[in-house]
Amino acid sequence: MRNGDAAHLLIGIVNNMPAAAKKATEEQFMQLLATAADERGMPIRLFVVENDPSRAEETLHELQQLQPDAIIVTGDEPRRKSMLDEPIWPALARLVDWATDHTIGTVWSCMAAHAAVLRLDHIARGQMPQKLSGIYECEVATDHPLLEGLPERWSVPHSRYNMVEERALESAGYRILTRSPRIGADSFIKQVGGSLFLFLQGHPEYARDSLFREYRRDVRRYLTGEAETYPEMPENYFGPETARELAKLRTQAERSPSSRLLAALYAVFTAAAIPPCKTPAVRLYANWLGYLAQEKARRLGDLPAALEERRGAA
Repeated sequence: MRNGDAAHLLIGIVNNMPAAAKKATEEQFMQLLATAADERGMPIRLFVVENDPSRAEETLHELQQLQPDAIIVTGDEPRRKSMLDEPIWPALARLVDWATDHTIGTVWSCMAAHAAVLRLDHIARGQMPQKLSGIYECEVATDHPLLEGLPERWSVPHSRYNMVEERALESAGYRILTRSPRIGADSFIKQVGGSLFLFLQGHPEYARDSLFREYRRDVRRYLTGEAETYPEMPENYFGPETARELAKLRTQAERSPSSRLLAALYAVFTAAAIPPCKTPAVRLYANWLGYLAQEKARRLGDLPAALEERRGAA
């Protein structure tokens, strides 16, 4: 039996990120959810479960004990060409099965989205020629309550090596919410069992400096010999002057790799003006919380609360 407190939503964040990124990922989602809940004027309770291949059964047991109304499943950095060979795959597959019958709604972020569509409909992710990294303008592809109050176009951070084809998704019954000619499907949904699954290939939760931190990490890997090629700059992220300075540092690094260049990278970034793109993300999650609250009230038989929530969303 799911959490029966109609006055609160209990939401779990299943964090699959590696140790170095776990805390930042947790903070990003918790801040975004707290802001969205404030905008919606509704109380929520949050908890975090750290997931990894060695404790998948513990994660499911913890979720079963806490009985959340919804969960958000983070991505992870891809390590293998095939999802089936990813160390985290068995844990994510079990989580998909569990969420189908034990949540009102689930958000699958980035790699977790790719794992979920593979588990559900055998849609395999495809590898892109190079990493997709940057901020991309996406457009609303359909009319849906989750998109209420959002502009027709809004900017979304993306950072991934893989993608799933729109046509394959639509053929399997997924509904594309937002998309871009440059990046394909940005967000999409499907009702799976008792849960509305929301899939996000992008990262609307990202902080202002998230893409830079990933870029700096990838530069470090090049400088230390872990990567053979220097990473491309995130697209539509840095201004022209900052991009020129970073290009100069790349030239220096390719001529004479040195870890000292990391400090220079950071100095250039701190002087850059990177615009935030959180407002539409807050609205998206506020709409998601509204759906959860209304659906929970309906399932608990609290029709007046459901109607009140609907009036508040109008």
